[in-house]
Amino acid sequence: MNITKENILAKVNSYDILNHYLLPYHNENRLIGGKNISNPFLAEKQDTPSFNIFPAMGTGEWRYNDFATDDSGSCFDLVMKLKNLSFPEALAAINTDMNLFLDNNTNIVVTAPSIPIVKEKVVDEFDKMKPAKRFTITKRDYNTNDWAFWEKFKINKETLDKFNVVALASYSAYNKEGKPYEMKAFGGKLMYAYDNGDWTKIYKPFDDKKFKFQFLGIKEANYIFGWKHLPEKDDLVFITGGEKDVLTLVSNGFNAITLNSETANLQDDTAEELKQRFKNVVVLYDNDATGVKQSKHLSSLYKIHRLQLPKIPNNGKDISDYFAQGGTIDNLQSLIDETIKTPLSEIEEVEKFIYNAVELMEMGEVETRYLMEPIFPQKGSAVIAGKPDTGKSQFARQLCIQVALGIKDFIGFEINPIHNKSIYIATEDNLEATRFLLSKQMYGLGEKVKENLRFMFADTMEQEEILSQLEAALIEQPADLVVVDSFGDIFKGGDTNNNMAMRNTVKTFDRIAKHHNCLILFVHHINKGAYRVAPGQEHIQGGAGLVQKVRLAIQLSEGDDNIRYFTVVKGNYCPKEYKQNSLELKFSEETFLFSTEGKLIPTSELGTQPDFKGKDEKYNELEEIANTIFGDKLVNYSNFVKEYCAFTGKSVATAKRAISNLKKLEIVVESNGAYRLNKQSEVTLTNENPFDDEDNDIAF
Repeated sequence: MNITKENILAKVNSYDILNHYLLPYHNENRLIGGKNISNPFLAEKQDTPSFNIFPAMGTGEWRYNDFATDDSGSCFDLVMKLKNLSFPEALAAINTDMNLFLDNNTNIVVTAPSIPIVKEKVVDEFDKMKPAKRFTITKRDYNTNDWAFWEKFKINKETLDKFNVVALASYSAYNKEGKPYEMKAFGGKLMYAYDNGDWTKIYKPFDDKKFKFQFLGIKEANYIFGWKHLPEKDDLVFITGGEKDVLTLVSNGFNAITLNSETANLQDDTAEELKQRFKNVVVLYDNDATGVKQSKHLSSLYKIHRLQLPKIPNNGKDISDYFAQGGTIDNLQSLIDETIKTPLSEIEEVEKFIYNAVELMEMGEVETRYLMEPIFPQKGSAVIAGKPDTGKSQFARQLCIQVALGIKDFIGFEINPIHNKSIYIATEDNLEATRFLLSKQMYGLGEKVKENLRFMFADTMEQEEILSQLEAALIEQPADLVVVDSFGDIFKGGDTNNNMAMRNTVKTFDRIAKHHNCLILFVHHINKGAYRVAPGQEHIQGGAGLVQKVRLAIQLSEGDDNIRYFTVVKGNYCPKEYKQNSLELKFSEETFLFSTEGKLIPTSELGTQPDFKGKDEKYNELEEIANTIFGDKLVNYSNFVKEYCAFTGKSVATAKRAISNLKKLEIVVESNGAYRLNKQSEVTLTNENPFDDEDNDIAF
């Protein structure tokens, strides 16, 4: 096939051509239609980007447009203008750059100015290469942009040369389908290679995470970056989280190596050799959730020290970021000195899941530990549920406040926090509402706020983001109590009756609670049908899937006026008296605080009686409407519906329910195919609901 516009578009569409040539001018892997980027034809980057691509109406052809200059054109126009080529030359360039393999009868040689490229003959020679070397890299000299990048992390030229870190103009390889491709450093894009000869690791620092690293060739087994540069003996070596971290540490006078990733394990013989050659072996991983978890694992498994970096500005997470954000060697040395002071015998044990009976018995006598004795456990998950307006959120927030303030008594029970810290995750109340509620409760307690109480406003977050933020918060500062208000907003699943989905949601948070030795308390709802019956775990929304997984379930229910009842409906280690009886609480509408005089009420007595007063009112109102419509006359079904709608302004469906209720209550009776008032009957309301409406409302 000849190189023509039609043949090119038969192999690749106009969007892909535009996206390919505009990649150096934006930070996205795939350029989004209509999203403005800086005009690639201008020498200076625009402060207000005005250039975008869009599909033309009718044809669907993708074109470019700049609303600031009114410049527009096709994908071929873009290549001609961008590379200063004629139309035939642009076709040939697209064929070469995008590996379309069309016949090139024009014999046009295309080169990009100032950037060396791999010629097509290199791709042809791939088949002659040995399998491990089916790639090529084209190196270039370091420039000012390169030095600015590496120097930001305190990495010097000597270290880059020592570790054979090279700058790339391009590289070529085969994709998974066996087709050759080539990547070029257009527009000043930074690409580097950790070059190992027969294999290499590509590093593109400003690409998306999933495109940032790429292995070419076959990496040697158990390769450890930096190993061959270690001295035979020394005082200290770091195991760190990536090649750039190794370069930073080595440039600043330390020994360092990195495994393939933070989740990789050391070989036992490698760990033993490091401990023999170096006086101190220190794991220094990222201070995110993965880095902390894996560094603890390696530290415990091999009995080596672990250093965790302090919080780094601008979301920094590793030793490279530490130096880039102004961290000093002196401060780092202080952290190292403090770390290696910890005896190896005191290193935290890695979490185990399987124990034999002897190990269990040798742990000694273990008493149940409580955050609020003897109700709330010290760690795990719990739920407090109730109908709307019972104050369950205020209850949970008050507990958070009192834990953070160090107040040792809450509704008559002793609080035993370890850290005097708590976190309140608000998925419903925003910042302003929370400030108001907090101020009311703090005023009622007569206390001043402390930084020990933190709030996370998660009304726009998905479950994964909440979990990530919570994990980071607990790593930064431990807490005794985490309240999630409310459970419905963090539930991941479409059906709350799906027991497995409910259990999986609890399990995810429960894992965090156990790992960080804290209690996570969910604020939740009860089913509508349980509003007027005695408390029970079966009434909590989500059914068995939720209640079975949490260690503790509390129901908060209403009494008269400001009375509330605190009922343990499930408690694995809770005394029986608090399961059979409910604690009477007083709730203040002024301060939003709960208090108690310690009065216990049998839980079985809390089922409220039917609301006869409400039913009487509904009956009287329905009877009044019937008297107005019927009087002394007969009214057929259709006329009743019309008159009812006209009298009440309600819908036809409501009118039909009304006539059904009138018949059930015997306010009207059938007569000659119509209805009339029943003058002889008096109705007595019973426990059974006479109204034909699931919400116990009559039809008006």
